[in-house]
Amino acid sequence: MILSFYFDLNVINNILFTFFQNGVWVLGFFYLLNKLFVNKKLLKFSKVVVIFVLAFFLFFSFAANM
Repeated sequence: MILSFYFDLNVINNILFTFFQNGVWVLGFFYLLNKLFVNKKLLKFSKVVVIFVLAFFLFFSFAANM
């Protein structure tokens, strides 16, 4: 019982760590891009891309750690 709980906790920890490790780079890149080039089209495009890429990274982190 305790080993199962430890295993589940470790899997959740690995999923979150993988997601945030990759997601920070995406958010940082688009944050700096939007600060450097102020454009409404770029802002809308970057929001869509960030949502898509973060969803992909969330799926990837689940797939890689299960």
